[in-house]
Amino acid sequence: MKIDDTPSDKVIGTHSGSFQADEAMGVWMLRQIPDYRNSKVVRTRDLKVLDTLDIVIDVGGVYDHSKLRYDHHQRGYDERFDEGKEGTDGRCTKLSASGLVYRHYGKDIIRAYYPSLLEEHLDLSYNKIYNSLLE
Repeated sequence: MKIDDTPSDKVIGTHSGSFQADEAMGVWMLRQIPDYRNSKVVRTRDLKVLDTLDIVIDVGGVYDHSKLRYDHHQRGYDERFDEGKEGTDGRCTKLSASGLVYRHYGKDIIRAYYPSLLEEHLDLSYNKIYNSLLE
């Protein structure tokens, strides 16, 4: 199967400054799905610039899926992937920016590469990838 490499006209925003694995992984994941395939990336901390971008990760102080804002640095932040692995009280790890991206777009990323995957296998893969790679 050949993935359509047509670049999206949407723009992904993340912070300027030092490169970190968190935003790099989040940007990479977003660029795997058609809506953000090969999207331009703007690196800034300027809130006025961030407000003009289609989706923003790891900067801006806001987590709001309806606004496509995925930051984890704000006070009171306590997002977790789910209620926990079977047989536990819950996950102890708070989601990073890439974890937030995966929570909302992980299944779309997997579908981009395996479009005929059965739903039950998609759910299994989604959780296995999170448990093995992201947590």
